[in-house]
Formats: sequence, C-alpha cells, structure tokens
Amino acid sequence: MDKQKIQEIFSNNLLKYRTLSRRSQEDLAFYSNVSTAYLSELERGEKCPTIFTVYKISAALNISPSQLMELGADELDDSESYMIVKRALNDVPGKNRMKLARVFEQLAKIYDT
Repeated sequence: MDKQKIQEIFSNNLLKYRTLSRRSQEDLAFYSNVSTAYLSELERGEKCPTIFTVYKISAALNISPSQLMELGADELDDSESYMIVKRALNDVPGKNRMKLARVFEQLAKIYDT
C-alpha cells in the first residue's frame, strides 16, 4: 500500500470519527494538542501523521489508534454504535437511563434471533 492510500484512509476515518463525536476541528485540535491548520491538512489527506499524532488524536476522540487506520471503516462497528448510544444517553435524565438500557437489551435479544 502506498503513502497516498494510507493518507486517504486516515483522512476519511479522521473526518468520520470527528463528525461522529460532534467535535469541530478547533475543539479536536485543542484536546489533541495539534494545530487546527495541521488537523485540517490531515483531514484533506495532505499530510501524513506520526504515530504519536495518531495516538493523540485517537485519545481525544476516545477511540483506538487502529480505528483511524482501518480499511473500509464506513460501516458502523461496535465502538461507533456505542458512541452513538452513549451520546444520545447523555441528554437523558439519570433515572430514565436504566429504562432505556433495558429497552436496548430487549432489542438486542430480538435482533439476535
């Protein structure tokens, strides 16, 4: 695999996970301790990050570094599903979270059959 393809995979995944986490480039840049301009170049596939930069960005997104490098990451995986559910539950009052957790548990049983 050539450098251009690796940069393309990384940039697509970075944009995807940043969007899923509902973070702006400025916010992610701040929490990952990289410049907004550099983050923008990474998302456009113009730069290739160091391993340390991949780690800092993944930590700020609360995902594993490998998720930023995985091929074919356009389908929802378990970690993305978890992020979506977790984000949705953040807005629900505490007493209702357990009720929703039980609903998810029942839905999982239905779809598991």
